[in-house]
Amino acid sequence: MVTVNEKFLKLNVCESNECDFSKVESTKTPEASDRWSPIAHDALVKEFRSAVDNNPALDIVQEHHALHRYGQRYFGLFQVTGAGRKHGDDVGTVMCLRNSHDKAFRAGISAGDAPFVCSNLIFSNEIVLGRRHTTHIMRDLPQIISRAIGQLMESWTTSDNRIDSYKSTDVDDRTAHDLILRGFKAGACGKTQIADIFNQWHKPEHENFEGRDLWSLQNAFTNVWRGNSLNVANRSSSLYGVLDTYAGAMKAKEGELVLNAS
Repeated sequence: MVTVNEKFLKLNVCESNECDFSKVESTKTPEASDRWSPIAHDALVKEFRSAVDNNPALDIVQEHHALHRYGQRYFGLFQVTGAGRKHGDDVGTVMCLRNSHDKAFRAGISAGDAPFVCSNLIFSNEIVLGRRHTTHIMRDLPQIISRAIGQLMESWTTSDNRIDSYKSTDVDDRTAHDLILRGFKAGACGKTQIADIFNQWHKPEHENFEGRDLWSLQNAFTNVWRGNSLNVANRSSSLYGVLDTYAGAMKAKEGELVLNAS
């Protein structure tokens, strides 16, 4: 049940090709072959909803559906609550489903965060639900999704710890510039997005990210990603690789200073 004080993310800013679920249901699924058994878009969504309904720690408070390539690719965002997130006042929890009928990518489920102030989405991880050649995927789908949700919920402690780490890691302009370029080289952004990320760092749209720390730098990236959700999962992983490495190095350095001082 949605409470009176429930905060809602603006999921419509994350995807431009929004559609009603009825359109997802009407999308035809290709015939299976010996090596490929596609999952119906609506079947994936319904199994996900069922798994959440059976999990007392979760509740879906809103959904966002999108179709691409004439219905061949599906992308869904689901804001969930009730997970007891440490940073529940700052960020909303989002689960994402994606599926393709043109063999572009495998069916998968991701968990991520989005600050309520701007709804910029970043994924913590993704779990592949089935390989292209899985012949019994529909039979096994309920159990696969339930296990995936369990694994993603377990990862939220890591996500909360990451937010704490980012907020406590100060970054000056020179370091931010270096990390932006490292992010580009790692695949966290495209070449044409570098200048926009620089601008978001120096002049953030929201005062919540005026602090000079990794949390603000992360949101400089995610603000530029806004509107291109299909690439967010891969870019999130690349960005975490860069920022986690820096945060870990700074923490180790602080530990050395404390050790030397004693």
